[in-house]
Amino acid sequence: MIRRRSASRILFLALLAGGAAIASAVHPKARSVEPLDAFFHIGVSGTIEASFDPPIQGILRIVVRARASAGRPQQGGSAGARPPQSEQQPFTLEVTQSDRPVPFRLVNQSGRHNLLGSRPSLLIADIDVNDLTPGVPVRVCVHSNLEDPSNLEGRAYAIAY
Repeated sequence: MIRRRSASRILFLALLAGGAAIASAVHPKARSVEPLDAFFHIGVSGTIEASFDPPIQGILRIVVRARASAGRPQQGGSAGARPPQSEQQPFTLEVTQSDRPVPFRLVNQSGRHNLLGSRPSLLIADIDVNDLTPGVPVRVCVHSNLEDPSNLEGRAYAIAY
């Protein structure tokens, strides 16, 4: 059990590092990456959601992934067949502040299938804090068409450049 958790954490850190590498192509010199106090919980209609205070400067990064121990996708396909659109974009992200939509930039979104086999679903999105009102909580809601919400893990980070 401990090895499974360690492997899961290593995988998560590797996925986060991959997302940071993609983002570093846009912003090559991140001064800091700090985790935010965002508690993602299961919400209504099969979502995970969190409400938290945004950072004051930089970028708000949202990372959602399926845990490594997550089961198979709810929608299957034939071997060798191209995955359906729902598996190519397994997450729907909604970010609001005071009930108004907040724009975000999708850094990475992947389903369970690639050329080398299956991998956990992943979503990484960045929000410029200039699009947010300081001191007003941000609400993040993520729906997955592939994963049971209890298998999803969400995190939020403040990235300063």
